[in-house]
Amino acid sequence: MPKNPLSRRRFIQLGTGAVAATTVAKNVLQPHQLYAAPRRVAPSDTVRFASIGTGIRGCEHLQASLDVPGIQCVGVCDLYDSRHTAAREAVKNPNVEAVRDYRRILDRKDVDSVLIATMDHQHRHIFEDAVAAGKDVYCEKPMSHTV
Repeated sequence: MPKNPLSRRRFIQLGTGAVAATTVAKNVLQPHQLYAAPRRVAPSDTVRFASIGTGIRGCEHLQASLDVPGIQCVGVCDLYDSRHTAAREAVKNPNVEAVRDYRRILDRKDVDSVLIATMDHQHRHIFEDAVAAGKDVYCEKPMSHTV
């Protein structure tokens, strides 16, 4: 009978190492979700934003934004009146101000930030005007086609 080159001691060492390695790898590589209880947000900490562009993507952004505690939509802007209705439904507030000219949104003092979800070629101009008005901006990509 041929002699096995793997001794019992070496087999136990390798087996123990393999078990330890898979245990560590499972704990390191497996993603974990952190669950935090929603906290109350003071009215002074509420971020008031307006959405410029309320098409399909704009309404998706609106709904996702409103899931964050401390966020309040105070205005929407789009060229089409039918999109005003859709945005009001997304915000679940039939009284939210809806305008056609984004500059009216930028002139408002109660708007802290704007969400830009217009057509790509309009991003840069609206972004520059929003920053000049002192607003924080979330803009879809691309910011512009040229620099």
